Amino acid sequence: MILREEFKRTAVIAVDLQNDCIEPEGASPIYNRDELIREAKTALDACRAAGLPIIYTQHWLDPRGVDALDIDLQSDGRPKNGVADTPAAEIHINLKPEAQDLLVRKQRFSAFYNTNLELLLRRLDVDHLIMFGIWTEACFETTVWDAIWRDYRITIVKDACGTLTELMHMTAILDLANWLHAGSVVTADNLKNALEGAPHEAWRFERPSAFAYTLENVRSLYNSL
Repeated sequence: MILREEFKRTAVIAVDLQNDCIEPEGASPIYNRDELIREAKTALDACRAAGLPIIYTQHWLDPRGVDALDIDLQSDGRPKNGVADTPAAEIHINLKPEAQDLLVRKQRFSAFYNTNLELLLRRLDVDHLIMFGIWTEACFETTVWDAIWRDYRITIVKDACGTLTELMHMTAILDLANWLHAGSVVTADNLKNALEGAPHEAWRFERPSAFAYTLENVRSLYNSL
């Protein structure tokens, strides 16, 4: 596959695609489990077919709670989620990393905080990140902001993200789109088409704060991306 120019220095960051968030019995289940599995797999498969490096992030806390935030602890001192070496903290089986993929384990929302992510990206010599993942307004959003502050160009795959409610998800994506300098927002199917050089649609950033959303128009604005 011959990559379009915009994808030649690109890496993928898949944020916290873990059982704790995807499975209904997990500690922090999302509202759109089935859609997320389907669209994240579409995105991952397309990026692998294009030969792009894929970096998974994984929330990974010591079972004793020594590296967790106080608000993330249960009464017995054990973390509420992301407990290291438990099935709940593993990447979902339908989205699991392959041998060539990279893994960054983290203890805070942003995958850039006190991890080796920035070193990996520097070594990969990329300037563009395709990003999607879980807890749109928390771990995903903070990781995107930290990527923006480091001058990466960002493509968000909006239907491969998820969180507790649809409204929380939509407003988080709109918040990011409002300040996504030199970035874009796509669906997983459109990302696949773009990587294959086929016709596709994508929203691209033109000006800050373009989406003055209200409770009445948040869905229509989100759908316009």
